[in-house]
Amino acid sequence: MKAILSALICMCVQTAYAQTKVLSSKNVEKEGIDNIKLANEYANAEPSMLTEVMKKASLIIASAFPENPNPGISVFTQIYVNESGSLDYLIFDLRTGEGYNKDSLDEHARYAFLTGFDGWKVSKPGKKFSVVAMRTIGKQPVVRDVRRGDSVVIDLKTALVFQDTLKIKRLHLNQLELKTLPDVIYRFPNLTELYLGDNELKAVSIDMKRLPRLAQLHLQKNQLTENGLKLTANKTLTLLNLKENKCKDIPNAVRKSKKLATLWLGGNELSGLSNRSFRKLKQVRDLNFYKSDIALLPKGIKKMKNLEVLDLYYNKLETLPGSITNLKKLTHMAISYNQIKALPERIDKLNKIHTLYAHHNRLSKLPSGITRMQNLKILDLGFNWFTDFPQELTAFVKLQELDLSSNNFPDFPEQLLEIKQLEKLYLRGNPFVKDDAEKKYSRQLGQLKSKNIEVFY
Repeated sequence: MKAILSALICMCVQTAYAQTKVLSSKNVEKEGIDNIKLANEYANAEPSMLTEVMKKASLIIASAFPENPNPGISVFTQIYVNESGSLDYLIFDLRTGEGYNKDSLDEHARYAFLTGFDGWKVSKPGKKFSVVAMRTIGKQPVVRDVRRGDSVVIDLKTALVFQDTLKIKRLHLNQLELKTLPDVIYRFPNLTELYLGDNELKAVSIDMKRLPRLAQLHLQKNQLTENGLKLTANKTLTLLNLKENKCKDIPNAVRKSKKLATLWLGGNELSGLSNRSFRKLKQVRDLNFYKSDIALLPKGIKKMKNLEVLDLYYNKLETLPGSITNLKKLTHMAISYNQIKALPERIDKLNKIHTLYAHHNRLSKLPSGITRMQNLKILDLGFNWFTDFPQELTAFVKLQELDLSSNNFPDFPEQLLEIKQLEKLYLRGNPFVKDDAEKKYSRQLGQLKSKNIEVFY
């Protein structure tokens, strides 16, 4: 009898020892497990093993949780498989929104993994390996982007019942799936910032007289067209964010804000732009047309006499209108990721520009007048079609950063040694930059470094 009892105890000990260690990530340190050490000890899984383990884990998750929970649940797993093909460790992390008891949910997941992998092995065991995976079920919980503080209200419920309404300066009603604009915004007459982004708004009409201090209006990621926004005349709004809506043109409502300085329209398909689009926008200083599907920039942009920052990243431009050189207050211009073959001949009229991003275009030469843009500090001409070094670059005396990466220079451009002032020079990705570049061009690189120019190649 004693022998049988001893054998049973031995079997239980062996079973307990062999059982997979399943634990939540928050308990890893408590259990004395070094996750970094584990990651180094177990190799990355072969594709077939990766698929097999992930398939099994997905089946367990599917059977353990409802098909479409709301809020949704994200399950992050780190699985460590030993030489025999069974699991040594399974570390998991559950991420979800409100409405769940986290401890109970963790225990439920732990039990599901423990029983689901009990006795299971990969089909072709061999070396130790690990698998990292994430599975999301149900509606993804929204992590709202809000700033908290004494003068801030961050949800609709609080906005409806808040007592001291005069103290509130910022109202966050973003990411709440709003389909209509709630009148509750007018409870806060001292609002300076109103956040309504990432909702489902198709029409927004705001009586600015009832919000006499509103300076910033954020409406990005809605469904507004150029006719869907209505604002009454005002002299307080300075920033209007309409990124990623459904505007084809600049909304007429923009012109109701006489002090508007910043207008962001990136992410709209602005196929309806015309010369008239830019009328009565002289006060705007920062214009964002990022990724707006613009193939032709109308000449009428010249009307924006006070523009200082112009963002035309990721469009379909092949040319820039000559009239753009009338924007004599420009200090920043970004025209990268287009198909521009030449800069305007009279670009020198933009002599206040100190930052010019023109990378990822089709430039192969520079206009001679660019040498008169003596306020240039940052000039990015990377990923263009330059084969011959543009001599104009040697004329700048205030230049701090020059990027000529990934052009077509067959040899080290000797003219670079004539540059009078520079802090950083980028040459990566040119044909002459090979494994032996440091040795082959040691003289040139040495001269540049002697001028305290940091060279990246």
